[in-house]
Amino acid sequence: MSNQTNRSTDGLKSKPSRDTLAVALDAVNDRWSLHIVRALAFGASRYTEILRAVGAPRDVLAARLRKLAETGILRARSTEDGKVAGYELTQKGRDLGQVILVLKRWGDTYSDADVPTVDFIHDVCGEVFVAEVRCQACGRPLRSGELSVDQESAGC
Repeated sequence: MSNQTNRSTDGLKSKPSRDTLAVALDAVNDRWSLHIVRALAFGASRYTEILRAVGAPRDVLAARLRKLAETGILRARSTEDGKVAGYELTQKGRDLGQVILVLKRWGDTYSDADVPTVDFIHDVCGEVFVAEVRCQACGRPLRSGELSVDQESAGC
């Protein structure tokens, strides 16, 4: 992954190579970023609403909001006089919702029984949505152990 170090044949540490997965992990590699995206996706938009939903210290939240804006995951909405009126997800941020839905399914499976779940309704069919990762080529659901890394494209 992006924070692993590789060792060369002489045992010296080398910098891990960058690939699209490393870039994606780096975009949300702290404790609060996905919580902020979740809060915005659930309807929070003002700083105080995000603060209440996330629970991060104010200085940390402000820094993460800046980082997420710089990476294009969210944008600040401004009033006519230039003050920040709230935040909203960009398309890039909304697309992270798919990642969060897969994480939600993992949480539904492995959380303690007393942790409440949140259901999402698929607006098209009206049924409870459960995220499932499928192979684009064959359409089959992906199961643990069914992937291997293409060594020609792997940068690690």
